[in-house]
Amino acid sequence: MITDIKIEKVEASRQASDMITNMKFNINFDDVKIKGENAEVNFTFSTSYENDSGSSPKTVGNLKITGSIVSKEDKKVLDDIQDVWKSKKTLPLGFAENVINLLNFECGSRGTLLAYSIGFVAPLPLSRAKLDDTKE
Repeated sequence: MITDIKIEKVEASRQASDMITNMKFNINFDDVKIKGENAEVNFTFSTSYENDSGSSPKTVGNLKITGSIVSKEDKKVLDDIQDVWKSKKTLPLGFAENVINLLNFECGSRGTLLAYSIGFVAPLPLSRAKLDDTKE
């Protein structure tokens, strides 16, 4: 169960005055630490605003929010989180899905004020993340 979210750094930059025609969202898991019965996941949430009406996409601006979430879990889940992080530098699917959905909501809503301050639309991913382990 996710018990805390801490935002440590926010950045917003505008590189061009072009119209925004596309937004790209990315969540990186930067580090995972197990502390007692808690998993701490450091993250970077970024939104890239682009104008892709020309021959190649042009970056109009970026938002970036870094921080961490803390989740209290039982020992089996913590062991799984630690094992997957050590071997693949990612999170187990079910846990990752919960973290991504929380971060989409939290960073999207917190990033709204940042975006408006430099004339961008809110960085709100509208769909709920659903992860799948199928290989192509």
